[in-house]
Amino acid sequence: MTSFSADPDAGSDDAQQPSMERPDLVFTDAGSPRSASFDDVYFSTDNGYAETDYVFLQGNGLAQRFAQMADHRHFTVAETGFGTGLSALATWDLFEQTAPASARLTFISSERYPLSKHQIQQALQAWPTLSGRVERLVAEYPPRLPGFHLVELSDRVDLLLLFGDVQDTLSDLNARVDAWFLDGFTPSRNPDMWQPPLFQSMARLSHADTTFATFTSASPVRAGLQGAGFTVARRPGFGKKREMLHGHFAGMEGPPRPGLWPQNEWHWPASRITPSNSTAIVVGAGLAGAHTARELAKRGFQVTVLEQADEVAAGASGNLQGAIYARLSHDDTPVNRFYTEALHLSQRRLAFLPESVPHQQCGLLQLNQGNKEARRFNHLHQRNPFAGELADCISPSLASEQAGVVLPSEALFFPDGGWVQPPALVQHQLSHPHIQVRTQHRVTALFQRDDGHWEVRCDTKGGQQTLTASQVILCNAWNAHVLEQSQYLPLKPIGGQVTRIESTPALSDLKAVICSDRYLVPAYDGALSLGASFHVGQTEPALHEQDDIDNLNNAHQRLPELISGGESVRDARAGQRCASPDYFPQVGPLANAEGFASIYQTGLTKRLTHRLPEPPYYQGLWANLAHGSKGLCSIPLASRALAAWINGEPLPVAQSVANHLNPNRFIIRQLIRGQR
Repeated sequence: MTSFSADPDAGSDDAQQPSMERPDLVFTDAGSPRSASFDDVYFSTDNGYAETDYVFLQGNGLAQRFAQMADHRHFTVAETGFGTGLSALATWDLFEQTAPASARLTFISSERYPLSKHQIQQALQAWPTLSGRVERLVAEYPPRLPGFHLVELSDRVDLLLLFGDVQDTLSDLNARVDAWFLDGFTPSRNPDMWQPPLFQSMARLSHADTTFATFTSASPVRAGLQGAGFTVARRPGFGKKREMLHGHFAGMEGPPRPGLWPQNEWHWPASRITPSNSTAIVVGAGLAGAHTARELAKRGFQVTVLEQADEVAAGASGNLQGAIYARLSHDDTPVNRFYTEALHLSQRRLAFLPESVPHQQCGLLQLNQGNKEARRFNHLHQRNPFAGELADCISPSLASEQAGVVLPSEALFFPDGGWVQPPALVQHQLSHPHIQVRTQHRVTALFQRDDGHWEVRCDTKGGQQTLTASQVILCNAWNAHVLEQSQYLPLKPIGGQVTRIESTPALSDLKAVICSDRYLVPAYDGALSLGASFHVGQTEPALHEQDDIDNLNNAHQRLPELISGGESVRDARAGQRCASPDYFPQVGPLANAEGFASIYQTGLTKRLTHRLPEPPYYQGLWANLAHGSKGLCSIPLASRALAAWINGEPLPVAQSVANHLNPNRFIIRQLIRGQR
């Protein structure tokens, strides 16, 4: 099922980002973790690892199933109750030992009371053989904020943490689960979790080969599973437990039952698209195209990247320095959740970049400029959901200390923020044996053949050329509007110029990125990047001396102690961003716009969405566009989500977030408003 909201900012004035509940954790004399609130243990006091192996790994037959996986196949485990992470680490360990080297694993786990990094380390110290995996988990552990959080444990193993009540998180999950770990505190002490909506969500996310295992044999659990279409069998329990349950899904796949999806949204079925073979053409060799190509190549796709310019990163991705930032607020909206989760992922990836990609994880400061920023900072002062997790509001003196220079105002400080060189990052992402790059290839037309493959027509120096692939992904920003299938997308060009200024004694001490309505990046190769100007509707980027003057004057107004306005300009670069009317990316499948409007106009106006047929998506045609000025933050997660969608993997974002990324949201909003 796919649902869309008529208003992307609905609830932004009232819905605040909720705080995560913290676990009331204690440790027994033997060192085992225990919940004081639920008066229950996180795992067996006899041997938690052995219990996990017996109940969940053996109960689902995972050793055999992992070993029998075909090359480049994907397996999904879903768990109720992440707890200390022991089950996730044990599954990761088994997968690495038994699965083919090209296979992939996603371990999904929901948790209402996330532990801290320190608590996880303390709880798992009894198993030194897992110490390396524990270290990686702790290093990548996300902020304890509600929502979906992608944790990249290795190149082929992902942990998708769903922080929140399991009834809510599973109802917003788009996945095809192969094995369930029904964990969590015992039903008699945690009855809120073991309710019918849990089992109904399990049924929606399962298929004919899905298995489950659980430590409990409580009759309400058995009845709930059977009522949702699972066969249930008993086997001896672990240790002192008399029995446990295991089984498989025998029911029919179908649409979710009423009440399982968020309210006040429109619903209708979405296609589950599986590529007929592993070939893909990515149009555009900027940041979006390079990240998309890399994600597909990691999944075994043979990828051809087509770029109309003479070199990659020729457009807005060609600046020498770019800040990784997002403008977060206290509001609990899909947009804010996306950027929160995207920022954490992009910051973690920044930490692992090789030396060949110039970058610094030097911290980033967003200044309170007053005016439009004052309201946001006032809300964050009243309740900052990111405090101690992602970003802190700090005083002018502390902000100055972090920056290494005198700053005039308080700031929101992101300690893991920083900058990267986009052209080098693009080259790094494209360096994969499954990726072939062809420059001077301007795509002029797309044609879908009867066998479902796409013909991609190009103008080259040698004349016209036609290439074919099963999947085509448009990552060519504003240029996507020239193709017939994507002309309906509302894309907005925004010109901008970055000014590179020579370092001065005052600027040489700058050690963090500073953002206001412009950004200033610490020196690289003796110069600092200052930008960028903002010209909505500018379709042809061109250098203008006035833009350099405006950049310097703006920086002088914001940072009078640091920028005089008379600094020497070394060089400048003009580029063209691409944005949506709502300034949110467009990521997902493309549709036949006329067919879409024809099918849904009556149904939407009469609220008959549950009776409507499948949307007329183009099979194998996708977009990853309109990232605007926040591409370094948004593109990594958006590209992961798109690759997962194409490859039939769990979406690493909530379905409610994916609905806001969907390029077809603008058609839907027009139809809801009665416009054709």
